[in-house]
Parts: sequence; C-alpha cells; structure tokens
Amino acid sequence: MALLETVRTDELTGVIVLESAVVLHGAATWRVPRSLHLAVPYHVSGLRRPATRRDPSRPPGRDLGPLDRRRALSARPLRRHRFEIPDDDVVIIGGLRVTGIERTLEDCARFLEPDAALVAVDSLLAVAAGALPPTTAAGSGHDAVGRPWDRAVEINRKANALRRRVLARLDGRRGERGVRRARAVIEAATPWSQSPYETELRRICLVNGMTSPVPQMPLRTEVTTFYADLGWWDLRRAAEVDGLVKLRHDADAVLAQRAARDEVFADRGFEIAHFSPDDVRDTDRALEKLHDLLPRTACEGRPVIGLRTKRERPRAAR
Repeated sequence: MALLETVRTDELTGVIVLESAVVLHGAATWRVPRSLHLAVPYHVSGLRRPATRRDPSRPPGRDLGPLDRRRALSARPLRRHRFEIPDDDVVIIGGLRVTGIERTLEDCARFLEPDAALVAVDSLLAVAAGALPPTTAAGSGHDAVGRPWDRAVEINRKANALRRRVLARLDGRRGERGVRRARAVIEAATPWSQSPYETELRRICLVNGMTSPVPQMPLRTEVTTFYADLGWWDLRRAAEVDGLVKLRHDADAVLAQRAARDEVFADRGFEIAHFSPDDVRDTDRALEKLHDLLPRTACEGRPVIGLRTKRERPRAAR
C-alpha cells in the first residue's frame, strides 16, 4: 500500500501491471506480491534513482550469476518493466493507471510462471464474469455474489467471450515471447475455481497427464445440490481443498456441512479425497494422493506441457 501511495502522490510515470494489477482488480494471486510492477516507457523521467550512496555490502548486478540476479530483482520493492502500454489498455483504479482486465489477463498469461499465471487468470475470469466478488468488495465468498451456480449460463457466456477476446489479442502477437504458454494458460482457465489452491491442484493434474477435473462439480439430490471443488463424474471421484478460509466465519457449521456433503457423495458411489494447502504446495505429495484417488487409466493422458513451470520441465525430461 505504501508503494501504491508513492506512485499516486509522486505521479511516477508508468502503468501498474502483472500481479500488482491483478490485486487492484480485486483478484487473487498465487503468492503475495512482494514488489510493485510498473511498466514504463523507454524514455522515462519519473523513476530516476534518488541521489543516495549504494550500500557497500551489496554487490553490483554485473557480478551476480543468473539465479542470484533473478532473486535480487524479485526482492526489489519496485520493479520496472520497459514496454509500452497503449492508452486503450489502461483504466483508472483509485487514481492509479492500471492495465485493464484483458491486458492484465494477456500479460499474466505471457510473463508469469504457469502456476502463478493460471491462478491470476482463473481469478480474474471469476471476478470479471461474476462468479466471485472482488477481494476489495464488502463481504467475501459466495454470499457477496449470491449463488453463482444459479447464474452458470451467464457466467460461462461472459467468461468465454472474455477468453475469445484475449486469444484474439494473442493472435496479433505470433512469434513474440510467451505467446505459446499464454495460449495454454488461457485455454485451461475457468471462472469456477474458488481458490488459488483449487487452481494449482487442477494444474498439477493437467501437467501430469491426468484426466481434467471439473471445477465445482455438482451432485444434485432431491433436497439440494452439493458441489465438489474438483470432480470426475464418470470416474466417481472428487477432490476437496480444505483451507482455513472456509472455516473463517462459522467453523462448526462448515465442518458439519462438509461431513454431510461427503456422506452424500459416498452414498452415490463417489470416492472423495481431501487436500490441505500444504498438500497442494508439495507437488510430490499432491501427486501421490491423486494417484491414490484416480484409476491408472485416468493418469495416462497427454500432459499439457505449456502449463509446466521451470522447476517441472527438467523432471519431465527424465
């Protein structure tokens, strides 16, 4: 917030982009952003380094290796990206110049690592289509937008239209950096992911050749409809990501509802597995639990290579 205020009060030249723009649009990110991302023109006058002495204990950037240089850059509170943002791609939020939803989707899909990109894109789609409220809005969760599944046709229509517009933008960038990865991210995105951990668990399935799960898979009964975070209807399998956020308001009621839902799924022949956020962050543990849950034939599909992170690529090559 202090950095945002600095941009606002000092009228620094630039447009807020990437995960900083995601947050200002009220969407979620995979990790809490540690830097403010600002796109600046090549000839910039508003972001000159103040006249201060360099910390003698800090080595110059030219002496750092590639990994240490990336770490040093990621630790900077203000990160400048030198590329032009057309005025048509800029909106004003709280007096700040920020990339609009379409440009933010495009930039995140192109330039973020696939795990962070898919979380940002899922969340932006959910906010833009009305499946989730912005995190800056009063209230949180489904109560702030009613029952989104009752408006599924409208939400899917809005999300699909937005997806088509972003894919069309990517068509105009053939051969440019990150376009192939961006297509994989945009095509895999959904407005129905309710948390970053649900998105990441779905991505783990996709990059490991597992049958793609349905987010918010419904199970209708005579009385009501229950929803699994991720489900495989034909396989009679479901996965739930249990986070503290779900227990924030009324833990006893949430736990009772969870037990009732699990019982209904079990009565209808479903096997359900529960994942904690720690399970999802540990890819090996998540994969072990997914392999225990799913039949072998559901784990032999074609991986979505474009969603693999740098860390996952060498492992897949072995």
